[in-house]
Formats: sequence, C-alpha cells, structure tokens
Amino acid sequence: MSVMAQRKMRISKWFVAAVFVVAAAVGYGAFEIASHGGTGWLVQSNGNAVGGSFRLVSLGDSTVSEGDFHGRWLLVWFYDARTPLHESRPILTRLEATRNALVAKGLPVTVIAVSLDPNIETDMAKAYILPIAPHVMPLMGTENMIRAMTALYHAPYTMKDGHFEQAPQVVVMDPGSHYAGMLDTSTDDSTWIEQIDHWAAH
Repeated sequence: MSVMAQRKMRISKWFVAAVFVVAAAVGYGAFEIASHGGTGWLVQSNGNAVGGSFRLVSLGDSTVSEGDFHGRWLLVWFYDARTPLHESRPILTRLEATRNALVAKGLPVTVIAVSLDPNIETDMAKAYILPIAPHVMPLMGTENMIRAMTALYHAPYTMKDGHFEQAPQVVVMDPGSHYAGMLDTSTDDSTWIEQIDHWAAH
C-alpha cells in the first residue's frame, strides 16, 4: 500500500471516529435538554385545553405516541398497580364495558391506562390490568414523561398510602386528537357511553 493510500485510510478512520463522537454528544445533549429543560421538551398541548402529545412504552416494549391513535377515540386514565385492586377494579370494568359498547356501535375506540409508577414491571402491569380489562392497553413511561403528561392531562401526581393517587377522571380525545371532555370515574359506564355518544354526535 502506498504512503498516500495509508494516509487516506488514517484520515478516513479519524473522520468516522469524529462523526461518532459528535453524534453521541448531540444525542446526549438532546437527552439532557429533554430531561431538564421543562415539560415543553417532552409533551405539547397541540392547542388542547387538556391533553396532547406523549411518548410511552407498551407491554411489547414498542414506543407509542398520541399520533398512533389518530382517527380513533382515545380514553386516557392514570393508575398505579400498587393501588388496592378493589379501588381500581370498578374503573377498569367501566373502561372495558364502555370500550366494548362503543365499538359495537361502530365507534373506533382505544383505551390506555398509563402507569404513574415509572418503575413498574411489565408483568405487574399486565397482571393488574388485563384480567379485568383485556382491551385496555397498559403503557409505561419515564418519570419525567409521566410528570409532564399528568400536568398536560390534569391528573394528580401525588403519593397516597404508599402508592400514587389514581386519576379521578378519564380524559377523552376525539379522532382528530382534540380534547373532547372528561369522564368522572365515580359515575357508571352507561353515563360514560352517553357522554361520548353526545360528543361524537357534535
């Protein structure tokens, strides 16, 4: 190999190494900005009074965003799997019944249950949600994402009796990803269905 060829190879190796260093620095910088630069770096209201963007993780470890549900009614509820099940069971049962009734009417609906505990294990989320509400999608996120998202969706992010306080309302987004309204978790599923029917008709 000629001296010129060797020199070109050394320059190429240095160039590739420099590109990797710069890419790593940019990636780390973006992560730091997103982590410490406030909720605006993590979520956006997109013009909604309540609700907006998010990036969460499904049980299959795939990333899920609000855009994945565009064209569908989206029901969003925040929970903690450490909450005694007798407190959550009625809400999960109503979420399942509401989803099934609306789908039977021809309305495309997705229900997500967002864990307030950023350290929840996949098996725990699955065991807590799916036996009661098999069509409710458990999703997880980082602590910063959950904090940002609860602020956006007007849900509490406070500890109570050793677990996070679950949201007292379900946020409903329409198929255009616009805020439609809230469902009080203390009311029954027939009321929920009636409310969503009303929003869908208007």
